[in-house]
Amino acid sequence: MRSETERMGALQDQQEEELIQGSQDLVLLQERQRQPGPSVARLYGSMDAAKVRIEPRPKKGEEKGEHEDWRDMKVLCWFEVENVPPSQRSTRQRKKVAREQPALRAKNLRYFCDITEADEFGKLLWATGCELKADLSPELVFLGDGAPWIWNLVAKYFHHAVQIVDWFHAEEHLEGVANAIFSEDLPRMHWLEEVKQALWDGQVEEVISACKAFASSHELARKAVHYFYTNADRMRYDRFRAAGYMIGSGTVESGCKQIVSHRLKLPGAQWTVEGAVTTAKARAAWLSGQWQSLCDQRAALPLAI
Repeated sequence: MRSETERMGALQDQQEEELIQGSQDLVLLQERQRQPGPSVARLYGSMDAAKVRIEPRPKKGEEKGEHEDWRDMKVLCWFEVENVPPSQRSTRQRKKVAREQPALRAKNLRYFCDITEADEFGKLLWATGCELKADLSPELVFLGDGAPWIWNLVAKYFHHAVQIVDWFHAEEHLEGVANAIFSEDLPRMHWLEEVKQALWDGQVEEVISACKAFASSHELARKAVHYFYTNADRMRYDRFRAAGYMIGSGTVESGCKQIVSHRLKLPGAQWTVEGAVTTAKARAAWLSGQWQSLCDQRAALPLAI
């Protein structure tokens, strides 16, 4: 089972390498510009990372190498969204509508992942984006947390994209500051309610001022000032809601859970980098509905004699 899973992951990796090579071919890129064809009117992208424990096992006769500990499995998700009909809305989605936020859900999800540096992962981001015509999409929206590597890659490859910091990450920053500043419940709840409402209304400057008032005496408040200042343009939630954008990155976070937490963090699991990557890529293909295409490739391989 393990060897077959890794073999399927290796086929997925091979597909991705071919996409990367094609995405760096200037002739092909120019042809796409001349004949773009149909593209998704509004395409979303989202990136995140989750930790994987790597325990290298030396081959027979080799000395034990340096322990690698934990590595980041970077996960990318491309998707579209659709409105949820009133009859299908959950309690949480009905609350969203009550707060003037569209009830949206993701569809046509495509997951990709790898354990690699951000620059190398950027090549996969660009290649898969080219396959889905993200660069030609009339409207491209990227969701993520405040990690600099995410926004650096988006700016490098898709500078025209709308950038949105996940609402729940921003909200968690404010909750952390409130817990550090106030020891009593009522003042904490009052302060938190005011700054959350300001953030919801896109008034990031008010949020920064509220945190700056405590920055000299609380480290979390000082860090929050930097966080909100750096991401101010990505937190205009009033504008994003008015445009009908999704403002939560739960889609890629779900991918991280299903690819990494539910598969690679099983009790007693030990991974080499190669084993973790190929298993994760196979899992990503399964979640993306691409498993059958890998099976077709697997069946087309020549049999050993």
